[in-house]
Amino acid sequence: MTTFNMVHTSDLHLGSLFSSTPEVAELRKQEQIDTLKQILDLCTANKADALLIAGDMFDSMRVESAFLERVKLLISHYNLRVFITPGKHDPATPDSCYNTEWPQNVHVFRGGMEKVEIPEKNTCVWGAGFTRTQCEESLLKNFNPINSRINILMLYGELFDGTSTDSTCNPIDVEDIKNCGADYVALGSSHTYQYYENNELLYCYSGMPSACGFDEPGEKGVLCGYAAKGFARMTFTPLDGRVYSKEKIDINGCAEPEQFADRIISVLRDRYGEKYSYNLYDISLIGTPFEGVIPPVPEIKRLLSESSIFYARLTDVTSPTVDFELLMNDGSLKGAFVRKLFEKKQSDSRGGDKYMRALLYGLSAFEGNVKIDEDY
Repeated sequence: MTTFNMVHTSDLHLGSLFSSTPEVAELRKQEQIDTLKQILDLCTANKADALLIAGDMFDSMRVESAFLERVKLLISHYNLRVFITPGKHDPATPDSCYNTEWPQNVHVFRGGMEKVEIPEKNTCVWGAGFTRTQCEESLLKNFNPINSRINILMLYGELFDGTSTDSTCNPIDVEDIKNCGADYVALGSSHTYQYYENNELLYCYSGMPSACGFDEPGEKGVLCGYAAKGFARMTFTPLDGRVYSKEKIDINGCAEPEQFADRIISVLRDRYGEKYSYNLYDISLIGTPFEGVIPPVPEIKRLLSESSIFYARLTDVTSPTVDFELLMNDGSLKGAFVRKLFEKKQSDSRGGDKYMRALLYGLSAFEGNVKIDEDY
């Protein structure tokens, strides 16, 4: 039985700005090259006949020339067919990176539906790519599978189940996919893995292989497997990449910076095991610190960094243990300060948290616990 072995990925977003983590953006951009290499190495290990990149390989249609050449050079070193369908972020416009010279082992589907025949594998790889950032009509039209061949179809788009949709991202009716006659459909645009079967047809979103922000949490990977005439088998394979995670950590009773940092590290180690220091965290500090203590966020971040946490962003949403009613009756300057802030807090229905933070920092300043050069 002839089979076509493949690895399916999409939404790499190479060259992303990593705007949610600007402090490590340049390093993360370089790590994207490592992710691509990991995928190519996986193709070699699985003896894949092809790597399918189903849209948004790049984060933009215009890519820095040096970065683009690194990507091309890396791909050229592998004895592997690479098929690319441009998506809405990297459409094949006349001035895009796809209308430049690519290695001989790469085929880019730069427009309407076309096929590449691979006779020795009895296979046709079909694809259609975006030529602008919006695509209102389904690119599935003009797909006419060859019944005697294994038919692999690559599409970047959004599935919908119904009579109409307002999607401008290549809307694809699920019924059209089910009846299209392909043996495997490699989909892109969804950043999460989705697996669908319909009788003998398998169609999947691989999800992105590596996250670019905190809105893309969890483990990422690619799909590895094969297609034969009449069926396909694909398995989700996690990649060794950094995870973006939003965390809530209770720092109840902590007083000193070291106590806050130790509590955070202990929780992350319990949740993520040996790789806890490798990930990126958006941490909300909850609970009630020791009486009168405000979490010293800059100092905690410094201690976490020294403890080899790759990246941690901290937000203080703790509940203070301060008797404001008693302070408001204080006849000193401190009492006047508290009364004034409470007046502002009551007159601004949407700024409650802001004034509460100001109260806490102001009270700490009265006690001499805030340095003027600290970044709060």
